[in-house]
Amino acid sequence: MASPSDELQTAIYAALVADAGVGALVGDAIYDGRPPVLPDKCITFGPSDYVPDDMDCITGRQETVQIDCWWASNRRLKPVKTLADAVKAALHRAELPLGTHALAFLEVEAVRVFMDGDGATGHGVVIVTAMVEER
Repeated sequence: MASPSDELQTAIYAALVADAGVGALVGDAIYDGRPPVLPDKCITFGPSDYVPDDMDCITGRQETVQIDCWWASNRRLKPVKTLADAVKAALHRAELPLGTHALAFLEVEAVRVFMDGDGATGHGVVIVTAMVEER
């Protein structure tokens, strides 16, 4: 049986790949972690964490997933803002199927955009929170 975290990431990935707005910006350049050579524009899965959130007769978790948006833009933030907004539009309150477990809700909690440490790459951070019922 797959872990709830694995199923959640797989569902988020599938939603991003299937979204026309995201695809128009980065194609299928969506990675689990940062690749050794970062493409000019892409999305990567960053850290995640969860806290148990059980109710009567239900085992659950509230999981937070960080999705990073990258755009080498010669010191411009506008392109990565557009990408972060597309990720938010694809995921906020999306009803995503999980394999074994059940997704109660998924929301984008925050979006932050800034210039990365190299001074030329725009970096967007999209924070997604999900409530998952473990089965």
